[in-house]
Amino acid sequence: MLSNGSGNFASHASRLAIFGLSIGVTSLLLTTSIIHGFENIMSRKLLLLDGQARISHILGTPMNVSDTTIHLLTKKFDKELIPFVNGLAFIRSKSKADGVFIEGLEHVPTFISGSKLDKINDGEIILGKGISSSLMIKNGDSIFLQSLNNNKSVTPFPLIKTFKVREIYDSGLKEYDNTIVYISKNDAREILSFNSEQISGLIYNGYEEIRSEIRYPYYYETWKEKHELLFRWISIQKWPSYIMFGLISLVGLINLVGAITMITIEKTKQIGILIAQGVPVLFLKKVFIIQGALIGLIGCIIGGLLTLIFALIQTKFAILKLPPDIYFMDHIPISFNYDIFLKILFFSFLLSIIASWFPVKNISTHNLAESLRYE
Repeated sequence: MLSNGSGNFASHASRLAIFGLSIGVTSLLLTTSIIHGFENIMSRKLLLLDGQARISHILGTPMNVSDTTIHLLTKKFDKELIPFVNGLAFIRSKSKADGVFIEGLEHVPTFISGSKLDKINDGEIILGKGISSSLMIKNGDSIFLQSLNNNKSVTPFPLIKTFKVREIYDSGLKEYDNTIVYISKNDAREILSFNSEQISGLIYNGYEEIRSEIRYPYYYETWKEKHELLFRWISIQKWPSYIMFGLISLVGLINLVGAITMITIEKTKQIGILIAQGVPVLFLKKVFIIQGALIGLIGCIIGGLLTLIFALIQTKFAILKLPPDIYFMDHIPISFNYDIFLKILFFSFLLSIIASWFPVKNISTHNLAESLRYE
């Protein structure tokens, strides 16, 4: 099939068919891996940032921990619920100021500290990379948070509290890095004029469905529901991409059909001789179908290997970059779904076998006398 004989058209046609099919398979595998990687990274980041779900008041007003519904929830799901206090404030560093969204928690979020439950001490603040860059703040600097509510101030001026920068995080999501700061729950209550019994809501990080436990006037919102538009956009982009790169694979299959057709035309005389000698036509058809299957198998293997090599290089060195302010990450992500990966290879191989049938199904209609005239 791939002999190097001079003028061997069948060999050249086979090589071209393998090349076309491998490119098509590679493009389709890479497309599915990149889309899967983007969806996985976004899901993981948002899950770590927002938690599995959040329970809040429908009007956005503070919740009281002594409320019957909240008390029963915290008692039943004590280990899975994390109270938080959040709201708006001004951040000041020297002559620069900006508006931020403060989130008061007892422990450092897991996407910053990993699995460790590091406590956020009073007077400490954790900033996003975007805020620190715009206000030129470094670790260990002192900054000021200014309350937008002067209820607790003994003067006509709003409450201003000093904080020391404990850490600067980079979540890769510009929306978060530019706006959210983390402080202790006690400091957040003071800045936002909450009393010791008030919280903004509860973060739920369990796996049991507790939506049915939530009663009016509270509501339950998962991280996927909060970012529904983003995942709807991913879903909309997914199928056109699959179709577009699937058509490239289809071109590879058409090349395969063309290659087998040209090979049968080139071998017309040999086919005629074999039929004249009593070789069954079905056997000859099987020979060409096996040749098409081998082309498909080699093309699928090469396409799979090219995809794996590119994925390893991109995962390790991140050679293809993305603007993080647009795509929420700084490089093209690749994540294998091995089930889809193997299915694409299998169906590509199966379609290669089916495609090989069409050029040889009428092989018995060859004009035997014509093919043997000059033999």
